[in-house]
Amino acid sequence: MRAWYVLQVMTGTEQDVCGKLRRTGVQARAPEQKVQIRRHGQWQEETRLLIPGYVFVSAEYTPALYHRLAPIAGVIRWLGLEDGLPQALDANEALRWGLDTGEEIGLSTVAFFPGGWRVLDGPLREFEQQIVQMDRRQRRATVRTEILGHPRRLRFGITEALP
Repeated sequence: MRAWYVLQVMTGTEQDVCGKLRRTGVQARAPEQKVQIRRHGQWQEETRLLIPGYVFVSAEYTPALYHRLAPIAGVIRWLGLEDGLPQALDANEALRWGLDTGEEIGLSTVAFFPGGWRVLDGPLREFEQQIVQMDRRQRRATVRTEILGHPRRLRFGITEALP
């Protein structure tokens, strides 16, 4: 049965590893997101990796697949090993990371008010209960989440709702 698995890779090699995996016939994604960056006094949109150091792989797991992917330069290990077998992401997690769409993750709209904020739309709604910091000035929200039991802090791009 085809499912999404997670590979930990050397940070900075995510796109190279995805290319190598695709050349071996394996569907691979390193989710990207839109963020706003301030340069020369102007806000610009850029695309950046959402989860540095991780690549998601869609495949039917077999021992042969494990041995085919393990020697690829940049691959460190399969995440979520139990009894020597990697654990697949459940369908909700695959949707949460936007793996089936193949699109980059957009900005979330946040409304700020005295004493708080509220996420109005965008991918951050899926993580609303896990937000640990909202940085209005830098237009980022920090989320604490887990990927197959491994805790991660991720930064999502936000845009402020107009009053």
